[in-house]
Amino acid sequence: MTDATPLNHHDPRAVLRAHDLWAKKKFGQNFLVDPSVPPQIAMAGGVSAKDRVFEIGAGVGTLTRVLGSRAASVTALEIDRELLPVLLAETAAAPNITVREGDVRRIDWAAEAEAAGGPLLVYGNIPYNLSSEIVSGLLEAPVGSWSRACLLLQREFAQRVAAAPGEDACGTLSALAWLFSHPTMVFEVPATAFHPVPQVDSAVLVLERRATPAVDADPVIYRRLVKALFAQRRKMARKALKPICSDPEALCARAGVDATRRGETFTLQELGALAQALPEFPPGA
Repeated sequence: MTDATPLNHHDPRAVLRAHDLWAKKKFGQNFLVDPSVPPQIAMAGGVSAKDRVFEIGAGVGTLTRVLGSRAASVTALEIDRELLPVLLAETAAAPNITVREGDVRRIDWAAEAEAAGGPLLVYGNIPYNLSSEIVSGLLEAPVGSWSRACLLLQREFAQRVAAAPGEDACGTLSALAWLFSHPTMVFEVPATAFHPVPQVDSAVLVLERRATPAVDADPVIYRRLVKALFAQRRKMARKALKPICSDPEALCARAGVDATRRGETFTLQELGALAQALPEFPPGA
């Protein structure tokens, strides 16, 4: 992390006090107060003057203003209605920033990209309790909706998503992230960089969207496979796959893998081979 500080940084604590507002637990709000972090997040996502940025959870505009100074345009989404006038005031000097009220879980990413004229560059300080839902929604969005996502997340969650198939920390979301993107945990952000101070540290995760899935497998079948493999991590593949496969032993043999291995030991290519062979062994056959 560098010591770069954006010009005219507005401390979110002062902004909230000026409007007689406070962080709301129901929205999972933790505002960035360390002025060195927003420019580093912007840099990690690679924003440039040609990019159309979509920011999730803009809050009081701390990151929004930095992104607006570097991007062609920024759509700043915020769910907290009480913050909307604050966000509008904080970004009023930047004509390329559009403030919108909304829930990111209801965003149609394909429609947003079409309206923007091309794939979006997504940024966001993501509420911990919605991390899985938001990341899953991005991964399931059609190719061409977004090119890169740069997200500030709970550190342990970011580490799990970045864990490649074959690593101990890999799980269902990790396996899906590697199918549709190339995830990288870029840098950590201490809890003291936020207000209120959370009980855990955070990290910036970058998802580089792949033009095509990393392995030649039907994404729906692949998703079903990894969910079964990681539902009970301690089970061997021959037992974990029983709910979705008529003959797990034969399936593993067809894919060229050992049926006694556990799900987290399979590489991305091995998961792809299993997903390719799975339709030959439907459940109940």
